[in-house]
Amino acid sequence: MTFDIAGLGIRVDGLDILPQQMYNLEPFITNDDSYAKIRTICDIKCGCTITDVDAEPTITNTFDGKTMCLWLAADFYRVTLRFNGSENTYSMEADNGWRTVRTDCKAGTETDCMALEDFIMISFIYSAAYYDTVLIHASSVAVDSSAAVFIGPSGIGKSTHSRLWLRYVDGSRLLNDDQPALRIMPDGNVYVYGTPWSGKTDCYRNERAKLKAVFRMRQAGVNKAVRLDGTKAFCALLDMTSLIKSDIASFSKISDTVAYIAGKVDICMLYNRPEKEAVDVSYAVFSRRC
Repeated sequence: MTFDIAGLGIRVDGLDILPQQMYNLEPFITNDDSYAKIRTICDIKCGCTITDVDAEPTITNTFDGKTMCLWLAADFYRVTLRFNGSENTYSMEADNGWRTVRTDCKAGTETDCMALEDFIMISFIYSAAYYDTVLIHASSVAVDSSAAVFIGPSGIGKSTHSRLWLRYVDGSRLLNDDQPALRIMPDGNVYVYGTPWSGKTDCYRNERAKLKAVFRMRQAGVNKAVRLDGTKAFCALLDMTSLIKSDIASFSKISDTVAYIAGKVDICMLYNRPEKEAVDVSYAVFSRRC
């Protein structure tokens, strides 16, 4: 089964029928006609035997009820995943360009599906990095063929501002509410893509829109947008990308992509209250770029 995510193909060998628990991936399944038009950037093979690594992990991170360990070697990457309350540890191994991925995971139980989906997302993040594409922590709204992106840490008001756009901006639609992808196209334009990962919001659109503005959300007593300069714009966007900073190869690729986007698109600090006037401010910036 092959998935078209941001116009790039992720092939999963061993996933012949999509489990109900992975319904968010359904809009991204390719058919024979569309498969021929996309570039497959990563092959994931399920049900493999993965041997243990006789070394301490490079990174160990506990979040969202799971523990993830990462080993970085000269010619391969290893990731293990364990969910709280589960006895199973799932493993995956990738070459150093993330073109080929092997995992012992199979889409059987609900926990199996959760692990496999995490591995698909990780594989997309780092294989897509070599194709001018980044996954960011953001909420994105499209109006016709253009899009705005709202970035910032959890709880800062990204989703709230998106909902205000949906309420007050005619023709607006939610493109993704947690992890949209940004991709630089050969013509130099930057597009926002919906992905299978949209947080707590069921919004799984296999669509794209041209990126017109990025807003770094900041709660305040006033509503105003202040354009960020090159360095501040770069840092604001880089902080919201999914990456492993200790992996020099992918970090370099992702940094180059972010630097280009920061120079191509308006990135503003949006001081705001959760009200219509804040939408008027952000939409005015967005409209100037349309």
